[in-house]
Amino acid sequence: MDGHEREDVKKYRQEVFLPQMARLERRMAHFEGPELTRVAPTLVPGETEVVAVFHDESCFHVNEYKRSAWLAEGQTILQRKGRGHLIHVSDFITSETGRLIQYDVNGTAVRDAQRIIYPGTNGDPWWDTDQLIKDSFEIVEAAFPGRTIAYIFDQSSAHASLPPNALRAFDMNKSDGGKQRTQRDTIIPESNPYMTYRGQPQAMTLPDGRPKGLQRVLEERGFDVQGIRAKCSPVCPWENSNCCMARLLSKQDDFANQLSMLETVITEAGHICIFLPKFHCELNPIEMYWDWCKYRYREVPKKTFAEAKKVAIEKLNACPVDDSQGKQLCGLFESRSSTARFPHMQ
Repeated sequence: MDGHEREDVKKYRQEVFLPQMARLERRMAHFEGPELTRVAPTLVPGETEVVAVFHDESCFHVNEYKRSAWLAEGQTILQRKGRGHLIHVSDFITSETGRLIQYDVNGTAVRDAQRIIYPGTNGDPWWDTDQLIKDSFEIVEAAFPGRTIAYIFDQSSAHASLPPNALRAFDMNKSDGGKQRTQRDTIIPESNPYMTYRGQPQAMTLPDGRPKGLQRVLEERGFDVQGIRAKCSPVCPWENSNCCMARLLSKQDDFANQLSMLETVITEAGHICIFLPKFHCELNPIEMYWDWCKYRYREVPKKTFAEAKKVAIEKLNACPVDDSQGKQLCGLFESRSSTARFPHMQ
């Protein structure tokens, strides 16, 4: 089955993503005519204009070449078995400016949100949330002062990662203290079955600083956990919500519905974080940027890692994404988000 039609994907697309896009699209500029004339949105008092900034990552390998070639009869091309060293690129793109770059008054680029790393043995470490997003804040605030930025990401596991002090029931011991990490304090959710405890703050550590265990945390929420095991082994039974203390606590709303580290950083900065539906890379206009760059990268013979790095940077910088041609390449956001333009998504 096509991933687009999975029930969980359709539910997220129709009940979360498209309604969210419809609300934000009204506050976004759109572009009209062959010259792509910018038309500002009509805002009500208290509203700010929204600018959609798409993010994605792509990989270039040293031994990456054209997939077809003209050959004489009997001629072959000797290719290397492996794909070679990795060049990993992270970038942002918007229909307003193309790639997310800050320019000075003379039109010279002074800051670029694009990040390139060379991971692997003895290579660069993979980037974290700070590297991924915080560097872009100053650029977007300089490029779009007074506007709200809607950061749009795909649903990768890295983007869904939780902060180090996140609430994780299965990381807790049954009893207080011991070898378990400290988790952040919380508020007992309104969905807690015991009304008396709803909305009350709950510290996740004791006065002496030791982390609380599963039993104490659940009892402070009104649950009677006598006779319930701490955790199932090796895993909990399928579709069971109270087989053990850890499963019971993990189903509480404050444990189950936490913002990812990426969402937390973005919302605390006053912006909006949106995730594309799974399997919907066609909704991200930056894919056309990758396609343009990688097609030309593969056409160039590369014998060494140094040559590959040079060619990759040349092609990434050669793509025309800062003029009208670039806006067409990026794809106007309005043509990719509106439910009216996606009848198959209804």
